[in-house]
Amino acid sequence: MAPEGSRGDVQPLVALGATLAARGCRVRVCAYPEARELVESYGLEFVAHGVDARAMIEDQAEAIHGGWFAFQRAINGLFSEILENQFAYLTDAARDADLMIGGGVQFGGQTIAEALGIPYRFVAYCPILFPSSEHPPFVIERQIRTPWINRGLWRLFLGTLGAQIRGGLKRQRSALGLEPIRDVYAYLCGEEPLLAADPDLAPGPHDAPVAYQQVGFLHPPDTGEPLPEKLETFLAAGPPPIYVGFGSMPDPHPERTTARLLELVAARRVRAVISAGWAGLGAGPLTDDVLAVGAVPHAKLFPRVAAVVHHGGAGTTSSAARAGAPQVLVPHLLDQFYFARRVRELGIGVATAARRGLDFAALAQCIDAVLDNEIVAERAATLGQRMRARDPHGAAADRLLSTER
Repeated sequence: MAPEGSRGDVQPLVALGATLAARGCRVRVCAYPEARELVESYGLEFVAHGVDARAMIEDQAEAIHGGWFAFQRAINGLFSEILENQFAYLTDAARDADLMIGGGVQFGGQTIAEALGIPYRFVAYCPILFPSSEHPPFVIERQIRTPWINRGLWRLFLGTLGAQIRGGLKRQRSALGLEPIRDVYAYLCGEEPLLAADPDLAPGPHDAPVAYQQVGFLHPPDTGEPLPEKLETFLAAGPPPIYVGFGSMPDPHPERTTARLLELVAARRVRAVISAGWAGLGAGPLTDDVLAVGAVPHAKLFPRVAAVVHHGGAGTTSSAARAGAPQVLVPHLLDQFYFARRVRELGIGVATAARRGLDFAALAQCIDAVLDNEIVAERAATLGQRMRARDPHGAAADRLLSTER
């Protein structure tokens, strides 16, 4: 398994890997060094590659808060490093494999699998990754409902993407004796990619140029590990708190953001669990009504909170929806704006403006809009029931195990 990116890119494949291991497969995960504990907690083999994803993302905190174009300018220089790293580490990690599964920003996996003579399957976590007249490219924050505009934007985006990565791929493929790539998008998706998103929360487009298979949200399986004792004690000491966490999104001013969040919580007279995440929130003195936590199982925590305030990543949005919790999204970039729209459209929560222009007064109003809102709570609970009734891991495993060498 070759997920490239943050924890949100790694965790779904680890969940799938646990299912494949239970069916008798030997599963090896090649990911950023900090993912070791997560991977090995499910008894899977782990190989660390050379890029520290967290450090890289934290270094780009200002750019991420500046939106996609600022982020794009910042990461342009990192592309060659990421691609070279993938070829250097993944080639050895996959040498004895029968199947390679890519996820996130995995650019080299298809070529490496081709050179090794093994099948390759890509797993997407959001339908907006597939070109369609139903939506613009994921770099566009606003929804556009005019089909011909969306088709034009996708042609422009795919042409730009091809120009960015075709040269690096050509060099790597030439070194392996492989022909250059013409259709970069088809190359990245591979044959019959899987869409690991819930069909109610994030339905796939009807006119995608690839024959994808939608299998559902690959939520982390329950290991039986309880929540930390301190968190359990806090949850039992009063009414359900709100959860606030921005996942792997960094923050250039975590102390300032934490202070504003504490002011918001005090003014609302609610309790709160603040997740440190990669933003480093929750440092410093806290009141008795606020608890700072590290990484904890969302599936165990989210059913016990009044609302989930988060960045809108695919995994966090899907976990909150599966738990039946009302949501408040603060989108930073990319597919997070898609999930902000879907949460609003389904009536299971609300969303603020982009993180770079976040008004904490507006955030407070959004939280007020979902707390004690019976309509939102009922809609969220109903969607959660439907999601929990599905078996996405089994569906994905069935598809992958039918792939012949």
